[in-house]
Amino acid sequence: MNKINHIINVLRMKIGEDNKRQCSKNVAMSVIVCISAGIMLIMNIIRHSTLMTITSLILVGGFAVTGVLAGVFKNSRASSVIMAIILTGVFTVFPISGGNEGFAVLWVLLIPLFSISLFGLRIGLGMNAYFTLLITALFYTPLNIYIKDLYTDNFMHRFPVLFLADSFTAQFLALSMEYYYKMTRMQVYTDDMTGAYNRKYFMEMLEAPEVVKDDLCISVIDVNGLKETNDTLGHAAGDEMICAVPGFAKKAFGDSVVIARMGGDEFAVLTYGKKDDVAQKVSVMKKFAESNRGSLINQVYLSAGVASRAENMDLTPEGLYQEADRYMYEDKSAYYKQSGHDRRSR
Repeated sequence: MNKINHIINVLRMKIGEDNKRQCSKNVAMSVIVCISAGIMLIMNIIRHSTLMTITSLILVGGFAVTGVLAGVFKNSRASSVIMAIILTGVFTVFPISGGNEGFAVLWVLLIPLFSISLFGLRIGLGMNAYFTLLITALFYTPLNIYIKDLYTDNFMHRFPVLFLADSFTAQFLALSMEYYYKMTRMQVYTDDMTGAYNRKYFMEMLEAPEVVKDDLCISVIDVNGLKETNDTLGHAAGDEMICAVPGFAKKAFGDSVVIARMGGDEFAVLTYGKKDDVAQKVSVMKKFAESNRGSLINQVYLSAGVASRAENMDLTPEGLYQEADRYMYEDKSAYYKQSGHDRRSR
C-alpha cells in the first residue's frame, strides 16, 4: 500500500515547468492535427463525404484555436480541455459512422496511445474511461442494434477486446513513462537531507502563472538555536532539528502542503487562505515543534514570518517571499531578545 501511495504521489507531483511543457506539447499537437486534418478535409471534399468533411473542419478550426491558446496566451489548461472535448466528440462519431469495415472506428485505438502523454493524468484517464464505456456499450449491450449493420459479426466481437488490450497496454506504458520522468525531476527538485522540495523548485513555482492568486500566502520558517545545538550536542542533533521541520509543517498544514528547504535551516511554505488562518497554522506548527520528542533533541523552537498577497498586491511572488523572510527575522530577533541568547548562537 505504501508503494502504491508513493507512485500516486509522484504522478500527482507538480513541477515548475509543467505549464511550459504542456504548452509545448499542445502547440506541436495543434500543428500536426491542423496539417493532417487539412489534408483529410481536401480529400473528403473531393470524395463528397459530408460527415468526414464536417469532422475535418471541426478539427482544423478547433486545433487552430488551441494552438493559439497554448502558443500565444500560454494557457495550457484551456488548450488541453478544448483539445480533449473536440477529440472526444469527433472520435465518438467514428464508431457510429462505421466506414469501410471499421476503418473509422479504428481511429479510436489512438485515444489510449496519446491521451495521457498529451493531456496529463486527469484528462487522459478520463478520456480512456469514457471510450472504454462507449465501446463496451456500443458493442456488447443492446445498443449494438444501432451499429450492427455497419460491421461484421467477427468485428463486433473482436474489436472491443482489441481496444481494451490497447487501452491497458498504452495506459500502463504512459503511466510508467510519466512516473519515471517525474522521479527524475523529483531528484532535481527535492532536498536529499529533509525530503522537502528545494529552493530551485520553490522559486520556479513562484514563476508559474497558476500559483499567483489573491489569497496566496508564503510563510518562512527558521530553526532557532541551531549553532548552539551543533556546538553542544553535535551536528547529528542539528541535522535532526532541521529534518523535523517538514514533519511539523505537515502536521499543521496537512500532507499536501508545499514546503521547501531554502537553505541551511530555513524553509518556505506556500499555501492559500486568509493571512490570519495561515498564521494560526504556523502557530500550531510551532507548538508541535516545542512538544517534539526526538532521539537526540527534544523541543525545537522556530521563528516564522507570514506574508499574504491580499495585503501586498503590488509585490511579485518573489517579493512576497522576501517580505515573509523579513517578518521571520523580526520574529527571530524577538525570540532571542526574550530568551536572552546571543543572536549569533542561532
